[in-house]
Amino acid sequence: MQITREELYNRIEKKELASVTLVYGSEEFFLEELVAVLRNKFKDASGWGFEILDAQSMDSSALAASASTLAFDMGIKVSVVRSATRLKKEQLEFFKRMAGRDAKERAVILIAEKEGKQLDALLKWAKEAKIIVCELQSLNQAEVASWLRSESSKLGFSIDPKTLDFMIDVSASNLIALSQMLAKIDLYRGDKTSVNFKDVEDLLSDSFEKGVYDCVRAVFAIGQGRIPPSLREKAIREFARVLRFGASDGVVELVYALSREAFTLLKYQLLKDKGVSKDALAKELRLGSRAWLLNKEYPERAIKWPKERLEKFLHRLADVDLAIRTTGRDAEAMLEQIVIGNLAPTSVEETHEIFV
Repeated sequence: MQITREELYNRIEKKELASVTLVYGSEEFFLEELVAVLRNKFKDASGWGFEILDAQSMDSSALAASASTLAFDMGIKVSVVRSATRLKKEQLEFFKRMAGRDAKERAVILIAEKEGKQLDALLKWAKEAKIIVCELQSLNQAEVASWLRSESSKLGFSIDPKTLDFMIDVSASNLIALSQMLAKIDLYRGDKTSVNFKDVEDLLSDSFEKGVYDCVRAVFAIGQGRIPPSLREKAIREFARVLRFGASDGVVELVYALSREAFTLLKYQLLKDKGVSKDALAKELRLGSRAWLLNKEYPERAIKWPKERLEKFLHRLADVDLAIRTTGRDAEAMLEQIVIGNLAPTSVEETHEIFV
């Protein structure tokens, strides 16, 4: 059985959840919002009523024990199981058996991001097991604008159409990034009930976020920001995939993208010093149809970014990559580390400059 996001939230509000529900989607904001709503609705002062489990880090017996704990007249307990596509066969069998039971004491929400064949297999299993499925669908651009208007209204201010378009464009419709912008606007707007373009632009310019957005856009822009209509959607999707606040993997991808661009420019300078021809340069740098960059853009960038500066920048990116993998720092903190720099002096302008 398939239900909508609205139907799922209605069931949560009435505390009428099925014993097992599978929820999936690529929009991280909605997945995190769902977890927050469940926590607020079911977790009581003692901590009973709500828990988060990770299928990947638990063996099947521990997962089964946790999911079968009795409530002892304390009301329903909801278990959120993340990484559902990584559930083992015996775990899936347990949930299949559980799906036929009464949900008065225990309800399980299996959460999965879109992951191709793994998700397809999980959805097939859910259908065979007669488990309720809910897809948290991403919003299109018109729906994002409507969502922004609704969320800003809840916070007590309005945003004009031009500013809405700017916020959607600069965030590539990433709802987590947009929600962070709204929170920051609300924090600094004072008594203003109407927010305009200049307010938002000034706010972003006063913090490191604008530099990060511009930097990511420049990395994936085609033709120095002039993206042909046929390629715009692809570029926006790539941007949204990389700019995933709250997920360290997204920052790793961003570090890789920055490193590739910086390393390509460094390689250009080293080959140029050796007197390599333009045709050979284009081939070595794998520029393909973008060979025209060698006429003006690369020479101009090379003047602003000498080899020594690029090497230091690459070292900083390597340090950030290592920090992400070894300390588990959250995405926003690591983005700040890239742009502002705890490891060595740098700035938004410096990071932005290499790609614009």
